[in-house]
Amino acid sequence: MKLVIVSNRLPVAVAVRDGKIELREAVGGLATAIKSFLRATDGGRSLGFSEVLWVGWSGVKAEAETEEVRSKLRESNLVPVPLGGEEVNLFYEGFCNSTLWPLFHSFTVYTAFNRRFWETYVKVNQRFADVVTSLAEPGDFVWVHDYHLMLMPAMLRDEAPDLSIGFFLHIPFPPAEIFQLLPPSWRNSILDGVLGSDLVGFHIPEYVNNFLRSVTKFLGYKVEGGVVYAGRRKVRIGSFPISVEFDFFHSSAERAEVRAQIEELRERLRGLKVVFSIDRLDYTKGVLNRLYAWERFLREHPEWRRRAVFILVVVPSRIGVPQYEGMKREIEREVGRINGELGEVDWVPVVYISRFIPTETLLALYNVADVALITPLKDGMNLVSKEYVASRRDCHGVLILSETAGAAHELLEALIINPNDEGGVVEAIHRALTMGPEEQCRRLEAMQKRLRQHDVVKWAVDFIQTLTVAYADNKALTSVEPTRRLDGDVLKEMADRFINSHKRLLLLDYDGTLVPHYPYAYQAVPDAGLIQLLKELANHANTHVAVVSGRSRDFLESWLGELPIYLVAEHGAYLRDPEGNWAPLFPFDTEWKDAIRKIMEEFVTLTPGSYIEEKTSSIAWHYRNVEPEVGEAAANRLVEALSGILDGSKAALLRGKKVVE
Repeated sequence: MKLVIVSNRLPVAVAVRDGKIELREAVGGLATAIKSFLRATDGGRSLGFSEVLWVGWSGVKAEAETEEVRSKLRESNLVPVPLGGEEVNLFYEGFCNSTLWPLFHSFTVYTAFNRRFWETYVKVNQRFADVVTSLAEPGDFVWVHDYHLMLMPAMLRDEAPDLSIGFFLHIPFPPAEIFQLLPPSWRNSILDGVLGSDLVGFHIPEYVNNFLRSVTKFLGYKVEGGVVYAGRRKVRIGSFPISVEFDFFHSSAERAEVRAQIEELRERLRGLKVVFSIDRLDYTKGVLNRLYAWERFLREHPEWRRRAVFILVVVPSRIGVPQYEGMKREIEREVGRINGELGEVDWVPVVYISRFIPTETLLALYNVADVALITPLKDGMNLVSKEYVASRRDCHGVLILSETAGAAHELLEALIINPNDEGGVVEAIHRALTMGPEEQCRRLEAMQKRLRQHDVVKWAVDFIQTLTVAYADNKALTSVEPTRRLDGDVLKEMADRFINSHKRLLLLDYDGTLVPHYPYAYQAVPDAGLIQLLKELANHANTHVAVVSGRSRDFLESWLGELPIYLVAEHGAYLRDPEGNWAPLFPFDTEWKDAIRKIMEEFVTLTPGSYIEEKTSSIAWHYRNVEPEVGEAAANRLVEALSGILDGSKAALLRGKKVVE
């Protein structure tokens, strides 16, 4: 059994040195997380995997990716997916980073809706799926990562239904009202694409709820207890907050190369409190908000000038993209202005670094910083905050964290702020710089305990183990013989059996089978062709026809009463024989109906588009014409309200397709 990890990029960078191809480990949250997971599980073997493969783009455009490069990658169990230069622009720079990234972070003004972006996104997802199906076998586990590949799980499911498929989204999933901005065919394809999985994971419950609301609102699927019922499959949806390798960061100060940099930094920054932040250049990170808050802090608390410094590291990103180049220029302009207005000959308020910094330097800064100022406008998780907390072995340091970062749901002892509340950030900076050592230690120890227990290995193992259960559940469901469509060979087989049999019993449903579903029940009446067909079937020798329905006696008698067939009304409450004699199939009373009717009438008033259908033995509330999300929520409330009233009575509550009866 293999584990196949799939992401947009492989966890290496391909380089050529002295004519030789080299693979350099990539630095990034996912690559680091999976590496830690594999190291802790003996390459996945302790979980039962005989081999772990990683599928993704090599970073080398298809035009330049030689067989030598592909061979070198395969030696490390890395399987490249070829992408051409134009595909990279339309797929990665286009739909991924100009459509999904801003939309999912709720920056709708930056979102592009470009048909060519979408078409390339579909094509590239299919290519990834084709590569995986070419190497995966039934029972293998496929773990698909992030927003670049949201269509891929369904494509895999279509091509290889016996795979165990998990999907994890590393960025926020937006509220349904924002996701709705995507064209209907795009958004539905994305939702159905993700639901090709057995398990779908998000960082926090908020993103889970947003996703489930979109599934209900746009697809109308039944959602119950964190499970989406998609056709004959159950898709589990859960929160799995990614974390860091705690011991690696907690022991960082013990490593000689890090220790040396810590001592050097402390010497250079002697007498100064250090406020630190590091981000990739992106509009979601709130770098300018942070700068303005720091400037205001120094203006409102001039006593901290020459006593504190803000080290701001912004790692370049999407170089050459005009929007990002403009953002970089604006940050640099504001840093220069603040330093020019508030700085001294021997002190600057902001130390600005605009480049990648080595891991050892980052670890040293984590250990030196008195305050970590982490204030993204929106962030799926934010591992920097967890890395800072894990690094603080001296039980000293304060984390200021944005409430809009996923990590705020776990790091509850941080000073939680709203990044748009400049005054609140200023107040938090002052509190952090003046916080006593006992309070600092108490807060850090609580957060470190949580991170030690829920590290990155636990994140990955929890996901894999939950996927194992979800896959087993679906395998049991799909092992049952599915309902077969009446077309092609199945239709011919039935016709042959009908002709060659001596006795025949045809049990026919009414709504959705003999007639289409209509917005209102009274519209679904049989036409002359259907009446004639049923009559001809009933007139065959030794052939019995029965229409079995939830419809009332009066309805069935009115429209089908002239036919020599059996009629079963109200879900089996009444049976009529071909001679026209009706009889109840069991005794019942209807004393409970008045109370039920009153409640249902209230729900009709509160839920426009819904209506009541009353029969002799039952009463039904229909919500087919209600917006799916609203209808399902109202149905849930109605079921809850009715359950208490019916408790102890002989009446039963039945929840059908868009109906509570």
